[in-house]
Amino acid sequence: MVAHGYGIATAGTPNLIFSNVLWGYLIRFIPEVNGVLGYSIATLGVLVIVGTVLFYGFYRLGLGYIASFSAMALILVRPVLFPQFTINAGLLMVGAIICWHLFARQNDRRALAIGCLLAFFSFMVRSQEFLLVLIVALPLLTGRDLLQQRTFQIALLMLISAIIVSIAIDHQAYQGGEWNAFKELKPAISSIVDFGAGEYLKLRPDILDRYGYSINDIDLLKRWFFVDPTIANPEKLKGMLDELGPLPTQSNSLANALRGVTILWHPIQITTFLAALLVAVLRPSWRLLMVWVLCVLALFILGLLGRPGILRIYVPLVSLLVVAPFLRENISIWRNHFATGILLVVAILNMHNTFSDAQKYQVSAEQTRQDLMTFPNYPIVIWGGGFPYENIYPVLRVWPSAMQYNIVSLGGFTLAPFANSYVEQQQGRGVIEMLIKENGVYSIANEQWYAYLEIYCRKHLHGKLKNLSSKRYGVITLNQHSCLFEE
Repeated sequence: MVAHGYGIATAGTPNLIFSNVLWGYLIRFIPEVNGVLGYSIATLGVLVIVGTVLFYGFYRLGLGYIASFSAMALILVRPVLFPQFTINAGLLMVGAIICWHLFARQNDRRALAIGCLLAFFSFMVRSQEFLLVLIVALPLLTGRDLLQQRTFQIALLMLISAIIVSIAIDHQAYQGGEWNAFKELKPAISSIVDFGAGEYLKLRPDILDRYGYSINDIDLLKRWFFVDPTIANPEKLKGMLDELGPLPTQSNSLANALRGVTILWHPIQITTFLAALLVAVLRPSWRLLMVWVLCVLALFILGLLGRPGILRIYVPLVSLLVVAPFLRENISIWRNHFATGILLVVAILNMHNTFSDAQKYQVSAEQTRQDLMTFPNYPIVIWGGGFPYENIYPVLRVWPSAMQYNIVSLGGFTLAPFANSYVEQQQGRGVIEMLIKENGVYSIANEQWYAYLEIYCRKHLHGKLKNLSSKRYGVITLNQHSCLFEE
């Protein structure tokens, strides 16, 4: 939506925020093909490349056709059917590690070059996931047969240089004054929304009182209500967070950390995790043990910091755990055959489960499209996760009427210059401005969130929240609310 300018975005832009601006330019350069946009082509193209690297790399490492195909299917079936850019970034880095091992064992300079390109694109798509996979994979990359080769050292230096240049270009792309509000609010909001600081602040009424905040204000901010600068105030939020102190010292941080580790065997990836575990037992090594330790430690730390259970972060890590045992040389024939059997059986089971999920998704998506055939094109406020974006905007073949929806999103992009929410605000039609008018605001949100809005209306706008109308579109309810002043 951001890259091509529809849905939540007024116009297309390479400033994708979560990905490097160079990746944005590349996506926008790709022409539309038979109704498939450049972003979708790039997304699926990445998976085709990763799949090719997985199959070819495993085969070149001596694992045979069955093991190579099984590993590729096990790792890629779900990402292909349910694409997500963070997963793609991590899988690109897994592909890079395979290529570098090919270079180390067979002196294949083409593999070295491809690996560096995959690593660079991994960084551009999602730098945090690139770094996470790289850190966990470090034991696989520290051998003398790789780091001490001058060719690899030169390639690594070139990769680091390219990354530094891309960082500088990306930084420069956000220096315009129109980005100031977004950049100033982002650090404090990330702590509250992403890392759980909001819940800790609610336990400190003394801090809230000093800065003029209520528990309801924090609840609103936790739910991406950034349209009122009196509560989405960067200076006040920073002051409160400074007084709160480091998040890992809070009471339930350890529980979050343990939860972060247990998500490794989430039902969606349990088959892949079991395959990784069984193959690790069959093909043990000290390097592999260190990879597992770093993986668990990384997820523990993420949970400790308040970010447990973000499944898209886990998928590439579990894929790395599947790949890592096969990067070791000199394994007995019976172990190889046994590992191949495990991959084959688990890949078949995983495909069955994933295809079943995909079929359910298709039914749900088609029903959503039917429900929204008469959905209006005037501005609709989508507050949080109450709108089925994935059903309405699939990777392939978005239906034309959906491209005309005017979505004013209250989320992470609320203050981004490309967002409809920002443009409406600049033109005097922001959410608060419209809420206090007689016709009010059309919106889709969780019912509980309207309860927060009712309190906000009473305390900040000195009015009463009224539901002027409601209309159902399948499971979606479009509401019309106003907050009119009470005498």
